[in-house]
Amino acid sequence: MRMAMAKVRAELGKDAVLISSRRVNGRAEIVAASDCDPKQLEAEIKKLSASKPPRSNEQPQRDYLFEILSDENEDEPDQKLSILDIKDELGRLRKLFEGELAQLAWRDAGSRQPNRMALLARLEAVGISRDIGAKIMEKILPCDDLELGWRRALRILNRAIRVSDRDVLKEGGVIAMLGATGVGKTTTAAKIAAQFAMTHGRNQVAFITTGSIKVGGQEQLISLGSVLGVPVQLVTDGREMQKTLESFSERKLVIIDTAGVSQREARLVEQFETLANASISISPYLVLSATAQESVINETIKAFSGIDLTAAIVTKTDEGGSIGAVLSGLIRNKLPVAFIGNGQRVPEDLVPAQADIFIDNIIESYDASRKQ
Repeated sequence: MRMAMAKVRAELGKDAVLISSRRVNGRAEIVAASDCDPKQLEAEIKKLSASKPPRSNEQPQRDYLFEILSDENEDEPDQKLSILDIKDELGRLRKLFEGELAQLAWRDAGSRQPNRMALLARLEAVGISRDIGAKIMEKILPCDDLELGWRRALRILNRAIRVSDRDVLKEGGVIAMLGATGVGKTTTAAKIAAQFAMTHGRNQVAFITTGSIKVGGQEQLISLGSVLGVPVQLVTDGREMQKTLESFSERKLVIIDTAGVSQREARLVEQFETLANASISISPYLVLSATAQESVINETIKAFSGIDLTAAIVTKTDEGGSIGAVLSGLIRNKLPVAFIGNGQRVPEDLVPAQADIFIDNIIESYDASRKQ
């Protein structure tokens, strides 16, 4: 009823006369007029009332005869509610129009560039995010041949993947494995240590662990160190880290396996402080699981951006699915990749990163999605 009265005011002006109002089948019916003779209107209404009695299923008319629809005669609360209703209605209409315009723009783009939607669908099918896919489209379109466009998209992806130019297996140094719980940091550390020991000798490798807060974390690394013949030292703060690094200064490769904590936990700050307090240069590597969702990948990279990351290590590429999500996160954050883990075997299932490995995985994922 408030909305109907607002429409009357908008149509006839504030001096309009409300003659009658009632509800019919859940809707509001209002009779109003402007520039009229009140006595003549009253006489006409009496005639209508006598000739057409109200139906039994309708609510009786309220006697709003000669009520002036002006701001002064309305209750203030009703006026405010009426304005709010109109604003809500306008908001709903705006959202409706925006949605329709977006659909029209999408259909228009599809009609002008028919391969755009098909190529974006392929990229999304393998896990590549929409923003990355849209940037790829800017590089490869227009293109009338769908398969040619797909090959162009894969070439753009190949060039967008950054590979670390540092070879830890040859150069050694002090490296730290960072990452969330369960991404494979300890196993990756063991693989790197074993491969390095095969070339330079076991006496050139050492482990440091800060994983005392993780149940079984310390025991796991000590067990791996025993099998590999590599010493393992536990540290709990920056002072112990400094002393331990000095004691291992003669070794070519020292691997720090940090505690596996969630990217949301405050203990990340403690890890950063422990690493920053060491005077010896430490190269931090962020370990990311290929099975993680893109939102988790982005959140993890952001959480560990408090220090200057050297590169990333992508693990669990053998566990099925597409690596498009982790690839999108790496491209968006311009983070290079150093190693790719493709299994649990030590030391075999770890290879230096190559962009072609990621592209091959993308192609395999797309072919698999077509067969489903």
